[in-house]
Amino acid sequence: MIYRLMRWITGIALHWFYSDVRVEGRDRIPASAPVLLAASHHNALVDCLIAVWLVPRRVTITAKATLVDNPVIAWLFGVLGVVPLRRAGDERKKSPMAGLDASRNADAFGSLLDVLGSKGMVLIFPEGKSHSEPALAPLRTGIARIAIEARDVRSIRGLLDRSARVELRGQGQPCNRRSRRSRRADTDGFAWADRCGDIDR
Repeated sequence: MIYRLMRWITGIALHWFYSDVRVEGRDRIPASAPVLLAASHHNALVDCLIAVWLVPRRVTITAKATLVDNPVIAWLFGVLGVVPLRRAGDERKKSPMAGLDASRNADAFGSLLDVLGSKGMVLIFPEGKSHSEPALAPLRTGIARIAIEARDVRSIRGLLDRSARVELRGQGQPCNRRSRRSRRADTDGFAWADRCGDIDR
């Protein structure tokens, strides 16, 4: 109920804030198969909202774990089913002298794999951060690790079918924040939903 309400409010907000939002390939999103939705992350929270609005299925969102330090956000994440991920950079800032715990995201990955195992959709930002640079930042390994574990450990069917590749792209021009009239969703290449067919054994 709360998710549907958020999606409805998001649709109104996006069309008010941006003068033009275009979606290509919405009809190519699988209706029930497990999907990893990978998105560039140039627009912070807006990227999540765009994905939730344009995908007709429920999306399980991932977010940096530092956000749950705020109790209100932690509550909201729990209600919406957002899965926090502990980023290496945040862990190093928190404990500069301690080594990284390689298993720090084991429970989070388990939750995401449960979603994929039930033919759900997971949104993840492979860059691991939001930024304003025009090019992609170096990609992190999280999405590949989830896909490989889905295949090799959980034996999730349908996620790795090369013939079922699905692309989802919002078309737009760079956002000009100075004028509402010229604001456009900066989503060129915003996201691609892919059943991870490019990951080989």
